[in-house]
Amino acid sequence: MIYFDNAATTMPNKEVLDVYQKVAKTIWYNPSGMYKESVLAKNYIDKAKSTILKTLNINNKEIIFTSGATEANNTAIFSVCNKYIGMNKHIITTSIEHASVYNCFKYLEQMGFRVTYLKCNGGIVDLEELKNALTKDTILVSIMWVNNIIGSIQPIEEINSIVKKYSHAKLHVDAVQGIGKIPFDFDPNKVDYLSLTLHKIEGLKGTGLLFIPNNVQIEPYIKGGHQQNNMRAGTMDVAGAVAASKAISIAYQNLNSHYNYVQELANYLLGKINKLSFITINRDKGSYSPFVISFSFNNLKGETAMHYLEKANICVGIGSACNEKTQTLERAIMVLTDDEKRAINMIRISLSHLNTKEEIDILIEKLKELERI
Repeated sequence: MIYFDNAATTMPNKEVLDVYQKVAKTIWYNPSGMYKESVLAKNYIDKAKSTILKTLNINNKEIIFTSGATEANNTAIFSVCNKYIGMNKHIITTSIEHASVYNCFKYLEQMGFRVTYLKCNGGIVDLEELKNALTKDTILVSIMWVNNIIGSIQPIEEINSIVKKYSHAKLHVDAVQGIGKIPFDFDPNKVDYLSLTLHKIEGLKGTGLLFIPNNVQIEPYIKGGHQQNNMRAGTMDVAGAVAASKAISIAYQNLNSHYNYVQELANYLLGKINKLSFITINRDKGSYSPFVISFSFNNLKGETAMHYLEKANICVGIGSACNEKTQTLERAIMVLTDDEKRAINMIRISLSHLNTKEEIDILIEKLKELERI
């Protein structure tokens, strides 16, 4: 099988699986207990946190372990907004956010919050539009770092500076498609909330991270016991925490070499696609991640193309894995192109360091066959 859907999920790294199994078999105690085995389990979690923070060069944040990025995003958003329900407050996001952010804002809009959806013409936030949208009532801005559909990279450093200069709002960054893949182009210590998930970087499903400011007590999204300083109830998965630290450590040990290699693959793929007259690449001016490439067929639905490639054992995406079974048009493509046909006819190639130019050559030959369908 040739796998080109790494923005949806990635194959777990063997070292991550091994460390998970080892810890799960030996340190299986409840870390909330008071006997020595539980204290040992808690120490493993604390060490995992310390390793993650050190690897990411984050020194002013606490980590909350979650079930994934969806929960991390929801927790960040609602922990800020719930205390302001019924107070006519203002919040800002973009029109191209992942559903786990966008649908939170749609819900909050129904709850009476005033919401600004930044247009992101060309796939990138217009900084002047952001500045003009901020008001004294703005309490939250949530903007993703790397878009999961078109790969556009938002200027988080500049966004953070504007938010801090012109408002008292908190800034939340969904960093799922950037962490462990592309080098930081902003200081994560300066943003208020940062969320990620591990299965996008060869870690395990079921573990996400939310970084919150030190000495901040957020309202728990998952309610119950006192775990994680009363900010996220539920017995903690010690092995999951250790596996998370292992996945992040491996990703950052190899970040530059993997990034440069995938950039080379992306350039190779884009060069090949540019020669196919029946395909249009979904990019505009600005900075884009080499890990995510979206393009549209002139006269063929993306779903049809996906299933044709599937028969050749080539896996590609046709949008967010969280949305693929719905009939809605992919928002990021609509915002970028304002073209329903391109949104319907889109597929996404998301690369990893495990892909090769030989696999891209096979993909291109199969794409050429699609011109005749």
